[in-house]
Amino acid sequence: METRDQYFNRINRVGRISFGIFFIILFAIPTITCAVYGIFPSLATVLKATLGLFLILTPIAISEIVSFVPLLGSGASYLTFEAGNVSNIKLPCAMNALKNAGVQPASEEGEVLSTISVAISSIVTTAVIIVAALLLAPLAPIFASASVKIAMANVLPALFGALMVAFLAGGDAGAVEVHGQWKAIVLPLIVVAVIHYLVFPIKGWEGVAILVLLPITIFGARFLYKKGQITVVHKATAQ
Repeated sequence: METRDQYFNRINRVGRISFGIFFIILFAIPTITCAVYGIFPSLATVLKATLGLFLILTPIAISEIVSFVPLLGSGASYLTFEAGNVSNIKLPCAMNALKNAGVQPASEEGEVLSTISVAISSIVTTAVIIVAALLLAPLAPIFASASVKIAMANVLPALFGALMVAFLAGGDAGAVEVHGQWKAIVLPLIVVAVIHYLVFPIKGWEGVAILVLLPITIFGARFLYKKGQITVVHKATAQ
């Protein structure tokens, strides 16, 4: 039987190899296209087109790594950041699987379950994309309709709304139950509201806001836990 260390060593080895292949393919496609058609852009053009995106997306990427990896685990993290759709598909899928199974994130069971759930999500997403690509032309009038556009614009808020309802409704976290966890969101909510409405709008600075709010949320939750406002009860003890 494979030990815990052997499992993680294998996951990290395969993950690093797959990431290397991923980056090679990622840069090879535009490079080959530019070489075939002789349309290599100048360095100034590349920097002008990418610098703004780099400044906006880098804090978001860092905040996602810092906040999502502890929840997803090693295997699921490699799959998630290679396949994309992190916050709107992969993370909700993994969290829902863990919640339904009554398993804690970062546990051995959670590591395996989150990897399986993200892998299945990636397979389903790929299958849906293939079907959509084949049916894109005949379904184009439907996608262009106003009702579908409105529905698609509200997919992400609906996903996070469902996660928020689940967060507020219960504190089931596998082997333990967390009571009063909703109190941990009050302080970061006040901070972001004050900054957004009284200082400057945070639109375009979401990644930076997440990085700032992460320690505020963690230390605020720890303070509330020390004061007895947030409690953690082991299910075996409760029974």
